[in-house]
Amino acid sequence: MRRLWKQRVAPIALSVCMMLSWAVPASADAEDASAAEQVQIYMGQQKTDWEQPPYIDNGNTMVPMRALFEKLGFAVTWDNAERKAIASKGDLSISLPIGSGTASVNQIQYYLDAAPVIREGSTYMPLRFVSEAAGAEVLWDSATHTVTVQPIEDAQQSIRHLIDHVTQSSSFLQRAVAITGGDGIKRNETEVLTLQMNGQGSSAEVTFEVGFTVSTAVKSDHGVTISPSESVVYEFKGEVYKDSAGQWLLRTGIDSLPYVLQEKKPFMDS
Repeated sequence: MRRLWKQRVAPIALSVCMMLSWAVPASADAEDASAAEQVQIYMGQQKTDWEQPPYIDNGNTMVPMRALFEKLGFAVTWDNAERKAIASKGDLSISLPIGSGTASVNQIQYYLDAAPVIREGSTYMPLRFVSEAAGAEVLWDSATHTVTVQPIEDAQQSIRHLIDHVTQSSSFLQRAVAITGGDGIKRNETEVLTLQMNGQGSSAEVTFEVGFTVSTAVKSDHGVTISPSESVVYEFKGEVYKDSAGQWLLRTGIDSLPYVLQEKKPFMDS
């Protein structure tokens, strides 16, 4: 979940509550550093070895960039002028600038809880964001301090994962702000309603609903206050396809997704 404010209310700080970076339970913050260093990472059923050890930073599991992308089957290039890593596989491209709180996946913009960093000569990336952007499911076992990056084999499950991930992007939330006319927006739930696969199983028409809490700005002698004003549910339709690498990707641009208002009510009645 996150809130997104229009630029015209610049005096209000941008408040971002993000679910995209890998977050461990809050109790993990109290655990000592040595325990955090012992996090185990599995890619499927195979435990991974790292030349540079992963670490946890404020609840985010950080792993060496090149090793992670190679384990996920991506080719990696480095843009020295813009200080960013670009990973590609089939039609999927992931761009992560060093030190930046944003990243892009096929030109769709996302906020990050943990920025990519250079540590002891190695570039580290947030495991959860990168893995989910690559179409994998990420599981955390607090009892064993184990992270499992699990490939999604089922086509319909992969498409649902893709839609959920896209609707968490800052690009999609910017679109929601424009549609609703609010000054702030928070995504609530996303639900895929229908999936109509073509005969070859290479593309699908997807209908999905997304709920939002819309906030508005109220000016007074004391400044500007942004408060929730209404809850809305919109239905969207779009097309997804499977690329040459077997990845499911969004074909319809976010700004081109047709939408219909399904529900609207005051926030206090939600």
